[in-house]
Amino acid sequence: MMITENNFREYKTGTKAQRLFIMRENGLNVPELVCVQSADSLRDFPFDRNGLYSVRSSADCEDGASMSFAGQFSTCLNIKGTELEKYTAKCLASAETAEEYMISMGKDPEDTHITVIIQKMVASELSGVIFTANPQGILNETVIVVGRGLGCNVVEDRTDVTHYYYNTTDDLYCYERQNDSPLLTDEQLKELIDISKKICGIFGKRQDIEFAVSDGKIYVLQARPVTSLSDEAVTVLDSSNISESYPGISLPMTVSFVSEVYYQVFRSCVKRAAKNDGTAERIDASLRKMTDCANGRIYYRISNWYDIITLLPFSRKIIPVWQEMLGVRDKEVTHSNEKAGLMTKLRVTASFFQLLSANRRNMKELEEYFGDVYKKYSDAIAAADDPEALLELYEGLRDELAEHWDITLVNDLYTFIFTGLLKKCLTRKYGEEGPELTNLFIAGSRDIESMKPVKMLADIKKCFTESGALEDLRSVRDEESFERALKKCSSGARLISQYIKLYGDRCPEELKLETVTYRMKPYLLAENIVSAAECETSNTEKLPEHGLLTEMFAKRAAAGIKLRESSRMSRGRIFGLVREIINKTAEALRAQGRLGNAEDIYYLRFGELFEAVKHRDMELRELVEKRRETYRGFEKLPLYSRLVFTGEPVDKQLAEASAGSAVSRDTLRGIPCSSGDAEGEVLVVDKLTPDLDSDGKIIVAKMTDPGWVFLLSRSAGIVSERGSLLSHTAIISRELKKPAVVGVKELFSSVRNGDRVHINGSTGTVTVIERRITMNEAI
Repeated sequence: MMITENNFREYKTGTKAQRLFIMRENGLNVPELVCVQSADSLRDFPFDRNGLYSVRSSADCEDGASMSFAGQFSTCLNIKGTELEKYTAKCLASAETAEEYMISMGKDPEDTHITVIIQKMVASELSGVIFTANPQGILNETVIVVGRGLGCNVVEDRTDVTHYYYNTTDDLYCYERQNDSPLLTDEQLKELIDISKKICGIFGKRQDIEFAVSDGKIYVLQARPVTSLSDEAVTVLDSSNISESYPGISLPMTVSFVSEVYYQVFRSCVKRAAKNDGTAERIDASLRKMTDCANGRIYYRISNWYDIITLLPFSRKIIPVWQEMLGVRDKEVTHSNEKAGLMTKLRVTASFFQLLSANRRNMKELEEYFGDVYKKYSDAIAAADDPEALLELYEGLRDELAEHWDITLVNDLYTFIFTGLLKKCLTRKYGEEGPELTNLFIAGSRDIESMKPVKMLADIKKCFTESGALEDLRSVRDEESFERALKKCSSGARLISQYIKLYGDRCPEELKLETVTYRMKPYLLAENIVSAAECETSNTEKLPEHGLLTEMFAKRAAAGIKLRESSRMSRGRIFGLVREIINKTAEALRAQGRLGNAEDIYYLRFGELFEAVKHRDMELRELVEKRRETYRGFEKLPLYSRLVFTGEPVDKQLAEASAGSAVSRDTLRGIPCSSGDAEGEVLVVDKLTPDLDSDGKIIVAKMTDPGWVFLLSRSAGIVSERGSLLSHTAIISRELKKPAVVGVKELFSSVRNGDRVHINGSTGTVTVIERRITMNEAI
């Protein structure tokens, strides 16, 4: 019996053949095929005697969800039409050799039904395999392996191949080549991803797909389930707004410190809210993993956050607001622990309303308490030199602040809730204008802490301008030239000294402990002083008609934002103290000959630092060098917004890697967060450097952090790939009256340095008006 795409549903064809027929039925480019149950069936079918065919098995137990049977049956390629009967018989006979595999998998060989697929050969220039989930356990990463020639060359390692790792959340990829292995075009890569998504839509979410490329066309040769991955114990890492605080790579010292900080603060918050009823101890494993790290980047371990939020009353309504304010794109809610009991929920509910009602008072008290703690430890750290004494100070600082700093989490929630209520209220009354009006209502907060450094820099610049010493400041390149410039403007020098005391830790990437701050090297501030601009932050726009409820929501949201920015400034100062402890300890270890450079200490974790101080015979140089080499590899990888693992997170280790994106658009959409529109040349900023000129340009970035305020103040507008209504980019843009759009997906693959774009901070659109032509494109 000859089975074709017209009658395949009437017969047992085996899984492989059935899938090929179904894919053809759904419009996928699968080479023509027939399926036979015996070699005799071929006699009545008009095959091209001079044509070339593949002869493959198709058993009912093959390519299933539990058993793949990969390599168990015969596959014969490039078979002439005159020899099809011979090789069909050979393929049918191979069932006997697979009996041992069947028995080991609990399958009775007698129950196995096998047919043979006869399919036209594809003269493939390239062949490969697609795993729609990385077999190493990364569920939102598609792996494509491609090499020259037939697919057997690829799967049997007989040709050099290129591995593509494609993050399906971000449409970003990296690849690793073997020698001169082939590269796919962006169009081919995108088509393969689209094909894999379509096949997953037909058969299920994880597939192992074989393909071939011939004369520019992609052919699908096979699709079977990936059988090695489990949905149990899935771990989701999400960068959301944490990438704003820790952009790009963070070294091990920072990673371990951040993990400890989040643990201590959230543990204290749960204890406070649940009134020490044992809930914090019950979910201790989750609290210890509020953050995690993959490929040198810091992420939220998002399931653990949902465990905490679901302790709250009205959590189903709070979660969407929380997701919006943090910029969480994937709205699926996952959990790591069982839900809390009724008594715990009642205790948390009572605490919830009590803490919200006392929020502003509690935050004011925290500010006063922090001022006392900061002075105490700042003086003690300055006076200490012994590493053991310095680490004892760290433990004291940690313990004193952990019991109080959890109040900032309450303020975050307070701010999220009232901003969300304000937006809902305005949207209900004004429709589509609601989000833009929300920005208007919460903009122009008086004396917001994040703007004070900008205003003070403008005052310093004025002093140097009036004294005629601004050009001296412009020529500063080191500490010596900085000191010469200060001598020419005593009033400016006094202000700079005051600035360093107040804001010396406010700089780009200020929450990374390895960052060199203005407090450490004040001369680095000179560029910001020279470029400082006058900023008008009062809200002069007329607010639309609104009621008392809207007024209340707006006032509370604005108050929460102001307190939040103040606590962020204090947080930077805390990190500054910890940085000073680490740097002093590093100098001691370097003097002992245990570190080559003081900066090497940041390749250690905090626990290792304590061990190193305690045990003088602990080898550090070799450990540092291994970590440094690992991090060199991380720097070649893209920053993914989301990673989904089966089990614990794993780092990607590639010997050589390049990165890119297969998606490019002329019109993009994001979250409008600061009204107005602007047009200008794109300045893509991945990392701040002193030579960046943002005057009148549209800054395009993955995210910004508090230290970018100086750069943002001189720009025409801001667009970021990450962010939300309450991200730092959004808050500062509103205060600076700069149009801004955040949360723009596919931004970096669609816009590049020198392009001309128009941004609308009211509608959230970014339009490419003119693309810069590169030299290669011109040629």
